Amino acid sequence: MTARKRLGAGPILTAFAIWFAHFMVVWAAGEIWPHQWVANVLAWGLTVVALLALGGYHMRLKQQHAEGLLSSWSYRFACGAAAIATAAVVFSAMPSVFFLP
Repeated sequence: MTARKRLGAGPILTAFAIWFAHFMVVWAAGEIWPHQWVANVLAWGLTVVALLALGGYHMRLKQQHAEGLLSSWSYRFACGAAAIATAAVVFSAMPSVFFLP
């Protein structure tokens, strides 16, 4: 049985979905506990989790591309989306580092 290549926006949107979930929870924590350590610690912990999720996602992309399940176009765009989402996750957590209570 031959493997079908995956096309579409799914591989690209996954990285942005990880960033969006991280951003929304960090933002909500900042709104629920403004200027408190709870929000900062939650932001730092969620940033680690989001970065680990993006790293695992990137490894999965490489594996799918090596097995021929992901077209070159989708792979390149998905890797770019993962890089953008990684930068966005890091910059989303910066206020909790610079504005300590």
